[in-house]
Amino acid sequence: MKVLLVPPTFHYPQEPPLLLSLSDFPAGFAYIAAALKEAGHEVFGLNPNNAIGSEKNYYLLVNQLFAALQEIKPDLIGLGGICIDFAFLKDAVELIRKFAPRTPIVLGGGIITNDREFIFGLLKPDFGIVGEGEETIVQLAKALEAGQREFKEIDNLSYWADGRAIFNPFKPLESYGDVDKRPLPDYEPFGIRDMIDSYSMATRLLFRYSRTYPRPMTIVTARGCPFNCSFCIHRGNQFYRPRSIKNVMEEIRVNYERYRFNILIILDELFAVNKQRMRDFCEGVLEGKRLFGWDFDWQFQTHASARLDYDTLLLAKQAGCVYFSYGIESASPKVLKSMNKKTDVSQITEAVRLADSVGIGFGGNLIFGDPAETQLTIYESLDFFAKYGVSAFIFLSFLRPYPGNRLFDYCSEKGIIRDKGEYYANIDQAAINMTSLPDSIWYQWTNFFSILERSWLWVKDTDAISIDKEEQADPVASYRGASMFKVQAQCPYCKQAIMFREMIANNKTEWPLFMGVGCPKCNKRIKINLKLPVENKEQAEEKVAVLV
Repeated sequence: MKVLLVPPTFHYPQEPPLLLSLSDFPAGFAYIAAALKEAGHEVFGLNPNNAIGSEKNYYLLVNQLFAALQEIKPDLIGLGGICIDFAFLKDAVELIRKFAPRTPIVLGGGIITNDREFIFGLLKPDFGIVGEGEETIVQLAKALEAGQREFKEIDNLSYWADGRAIFNPFKPLESYGDVDKRPLPDYEPFGIRDMIDSYSMATRLLFRYSRTYPRPMTIVTARGCPFNCSFCIHRGNQFYRPRSIKNVMEEIRVNYERYRFNILIILDELFAVNKQRMRDFCEGVLEGKRLFGWDFDWQFQTHASARLDYDTLLLAKQAGCVYFSYGIESASPKVLKSMNKKTDVSQITEAVRLADSVGIGFGGNLIFGDPAETQLTIYESLDFFAKYGVSAFIFLSFLRPYPGNRLFDYCSEKGIIRDKGEYYANIDQAAINMTSLPDSIWYQWTNFFSILERSWLWVKDTDAISIDKEEQADPVASYRGASMFKVQAQCPYCKQAIMFREMIANNKTEWPLFMGVGCPKCNKRIKINLKLPVENKEQAEEKVAVLV
């Protein structure tokens, strides 16, 4: 059977189209591709990203879908995503119905796992899969290939029978078996080489600052999370299942040989909660560097309950770790309790201290807007931010009531969200006030957070020593109307000479631009001041050239 898998366009509603680095590619599609290939199916990927040539994502999708369907003539089309991908999935389903009306569509991912009946009834794919999709989609492909019309024996599957939606039982995660026995993810159908070779500069700064010429790769070393935070959409996936370190090292070895990545981003939300597992990982990476010449930096995220210690972090640094993050969320005990975080602020401050003593970057997010938020709790978080956000990578954001989390249930019960379909159609277009603060006060705060987030005013700065334009064009910079520059400076913390490649908009200005970066030597957050000559002062004053 020929299966076409179509991951969502990155930030689909945003125009003009954004470019996609591998760092943000949805890894679940690579696991689905690998499972289908192992079962003997022919897998094709349509990655509707990085196709420069239109200012509208919709028209890019129209052209690419039509061409792929005409050329491949698939027997099954797989779509998937999370709730913020709703607009893409709606358009994709409608276009497939136009271009290939007889080809069955299967929809998976968090959007249907967290809101199964509503989304299945609203988007009306032929099939829906909740939970982890590898086993279910393989069973579905086998049944379709055999010409079956009865699907009641396939767990986790939704389908239509006599015009009625049928929802099969959900298979408990505990019965999924050993995750080591699943095939390693296969990114080849989705243009991984092009994403790494041509679009790595689209990687967000935090994921690429440690390498002048970044080539990021991602890895998932475990599935599930036993915690149940109020804002999380993974509350139905609480059975934590780590892969063996041997299995993880095999994936690293295979992908390093294929792609020669130099940054590894560990996507797990609970990496390093088990300190022995963390140490085993570090030893495995060190051995890989000795045996295979691996040359990459790596970073991870974890829960504050990990309680990392100096010796473990030092070993991680020796193995190439440059940065890790905690789910901070708030520095107010009252808000943390409301979020069901099961952490306290002292755990975060201890992690900042440890990271600083070892020389590894530390980061996390403060997300404002919990129902328990007050002006006092905001001040508590901002006090923490003022103290630790100077050198640590702490960012500011807002809580979102996404379908699948308890905040969405709260907003529905309180009448803050009245029409679920309308909410999906306009998701993330505006911050929602879930606090007891009046809208006039709350939205002033959201504007203030946005200004703080963009300005880096509180970060220690240094002046650029030299700014040299590169002759060779970079596809990401060219697309963004910018050029690549090599910027040299001295870190205000470690005093070492540092060099970055960055994009600077082509309409140069004498205004004091800055680039917010991380020092690749000591991994602290810094700001480099730039001054560039004016070519068109009037134009520069209308649109201050910001670093892209």
